[in-house]
Amino acid sequence: MFTCINICFKINFLGSEVIELVSAAEKLLVLAVDYDDDLGRVGIETPVIGFDNVLKVAQKYALERPEDADANTLFTALKVYRELKEENDAVEVAVIAGHEKGGSKAGVRLRSQAEEVIKLSNATSVVLVLDSAEDEFVIPVISSIAKILSIERVVVEQLRGVEETYILLGRYLRKAIEEKRFSRVMLGVPGILLLSYVLISLTPMSAYAFSVTLAILGLILVLKGFGITDSVVKMWRSAPVMRYSYVLTGLFAIITCFVAYTSISSRDFALDIMSIALYVRETSPYVVVTLTPLIVGKVSLKVLRRSFRAWRDLMIFALIIAMYNLASSVSNVIIESNPTNLNDVVRILYISYIPTILLIYMVVFMAASVILYVIEKEVIRKKSATT
Repeated sequence: MFTCINICFKINFLGSEVIELVSAAEKLLVLAVDYDDDLGRVGIETPVIGFDNVLKVAQKYALERPEDADANTLFTALKVYRELKEENDAVEVAVIAGHEKGGSKAGVRLRSQAEEVIKLSNATSVVLVLDSAEDEFVIPVISSIAKILSIERVVVEQLRGVEETYILLGRYLRKAIEEKRFSRVMLGVPGILLLSYVLISLTPMSAYAFSVTLAILGLILVLKGFGITDSVVKMWRSAPVMRYSYVLTGLFAIITCFVAYTSISSRDFALDIMSIALYVRETSPYVVVTLTPLIVGKVSLKVLRRSFRAWRDLMIFALIIAMYNLASSVSNVIIESNPTNLNDVVRILYISYIPTILLIYMVVFMAASVILYVIEKEVIRKKSATT
């Protein structure tokens, strides 16, 4: 019986040693995240590693910006570190920061700093300390480097009351004014709308000032909503050929708008059938010239990259030329015939074989697109087979 007790005691003792070795081998890193680099605005360089260093940073930031939630994040990270330290000596605390513009720049900087602190601390697991939904974008970044053990979300308690609500709104408004990534939306867009409304009000088109302002707002929402501005900026930075195309397109677009305004104002902004036909005939050549540098730039870029998909942009350019010829024909027919109502327009276009020409264009372009698409797929298949 004594032998059995000794054996059991030895097994339990060895088992506890194994558990201690496993837990000792795992080092935890308490990681506070500042996604938009508020720390950098007060002169604090990141990453910061070590309890004493993080404490100094937290105190400095709290003195500079006591109202900001990031101060609570830093002290929460220190609190979590101290709690874990009581149970396990293998714990470290650090602070990393992203970029004030957010997005990909913040992600790249956060990954770089996270890799640095994890390497220096030899951490195998991470306890994240976050204070906002934006900070949660760092979760996939950190999970690709080390195991995330838990996530500590900091929620700042606010007193309920009208006065406190106004104070909180004031702080957010100040943040929107001072931080570029927010001020562009909160101040830039309203500024463009107000300026456009005032400028249009000073012209003979003052009656349309509100409608044009709404159209500008709609254009901004479309560009931002579909990510067109981001695509243009990305292509501007990555492809020098497109820079010249965008500059030329912008210049020609301004000229086209001036010609269109001159044409419309010369007929006192009339919207009858004859006036519209004259507007189309006078403006359509400038529209083609405006779009030409953009199409040529895209074709040149794809040719330089040896992409067979250049045919798509060539088809678009051919379609633009075809639509220009069709629009010119329609406007010339209407101007020469001088119709008085819409029925006369339809009759004149039918006699001039305009619908037939449009149908021929559609059939030709659809057939050419299908043939070239099949050829493109075959080229891609052969390339993948050879590689």
